[in-house]
Amino acid sequence: MAKCTVKLDPPLFVPCDLEEFRDPNKKTAAASACEEKEKLSAQDEISVSSIISALIRPIEPSDDQYKVCDWQIDPKKFLPVKNAVIFKETLFVSKLRNSNCKLSENLKIFFERELLTIGKFCLNVEEAFDGYVVYSSSRMKKGKGITECGHQLKGKYDDQFLLICEKRSETDRIDHAVVEKTLEVRNHADLYLTAIRETKINEESQKFKATIDIKDRDHTFVLDGGIQLLMRHLVCNNFVGTFEYYTMNLYGRVLRCNLLVHKERKIVRIFYRTYKNAIHIITQQCFNDELQDVAETFMTPEGRIILHYWQGYNYLLHAVCAPPKKKELVMPKLELMWRQYPVFSRKFRELKALNYENTTKYLESNSELADFMQDYVLNVLRYKPSNVLEFSIMFFQNMGNS
Repeated sequence: MAKCTVKLDPPLFVPCDLEEFRDPNKKTAAASACEEKEKLSAQDEISVSSIISALIRPIEPSDDQYKVCDWQIDPKKFLPVKNAVIFKETLFVSKLRNSNCKLSENLKIFFERELLTIGKFCLNVEEAFDGYVVYSSSRMKKGKGITECGHQLKGKYDDQFLLICEKRSETDRIDHAVVEKTLEVRNHADLYLTAIRETKINEESQKFKATIDIKDRDHTFVLDGGIQLLMRHLVCNNFVGTFEYYTMNLYGRVLRCNLLVHKERKIVRIFYRTYKNAIHIITQQCFNDELQDVAETFMTPEGRIILHYWQGYNYLLHAVCAPPKKKELVMPKLELMWRQYPVFSRKFRELKALNYENTTKYLESNSELADFMQDYVLNVLRYKPSNVLEFSIMFFQNMGNS
């Protein structure tokens, strides 16, 4: 087989003498191993990098080649990390008619006959200059629907989901008293937290203030708004495992909690809609140095809540409700419709007067008919038949035979 030699004009590599490019004032590398090796200056390194980039640029794919490639990726579905958790959602608050929620069931199915909608829950996360702002509110009916209760929440967190400040208040009506509980926590330069707790019953109020030292502590401390924001962030970033954090309830107690995110996906069915690939999250709290499951949440891969409820309580939050029932159209009586029009109403009065006049003349000209009608009505009132039609037929037949 003959060898083929390709000659490039101009040639790809041109022989050159490197000594021509050396700086006479620069120290050259010596043959001795003990002497310092020659190093490139920063300016020379940049020049070499530019030359290498220019050499490999023709190897990179062109724009036309990129257009032909099918990446099977929709760029519109990709959001920045911060924007992935910024959205608003509205949930329905429903009450279980028969039993409490069970955490042991693998398949969650709730039908319209099992739930009674009693309120709504709103959650909104907005972007701030240095982090996030969380808004949350709820309102639901109590008892027979006469009284209402609910909560208001506003919190601010930095880009690392560290608490800056948050205030939460709950309002409830017990007997004839209005009970309002408020908790406000502020972070002071990651050195300490100040918590102000207030309980107000009608006009009476009690306030408590505490300071928590968090200096040189790596624990994540978040309140209810930060927990909801944190759950969104973990789900959107495909987190699987246990995330530990600390929180404080409205009674001022600091709790150690876990968010347990399962890898296995679940199926949740609410009314007419079925959610597949739902992410299962269990909230655990530490009581007497033992973790216990207290809440359960199912979320979509985009971070939206499908279902959330607390262990031992008979109400839950869910994303969809039953479709509205079609209202039956109640058609008004035809008489009520045409009575509204003056022309039709005047025509009706004229015809009514005319019919009355004609009937009176007919009865006056046929006096025996009035006697027959009077006799018939008196017999009906006397015998009170169960079947008036059959009695009437027999009455007039006997009258005709006689």
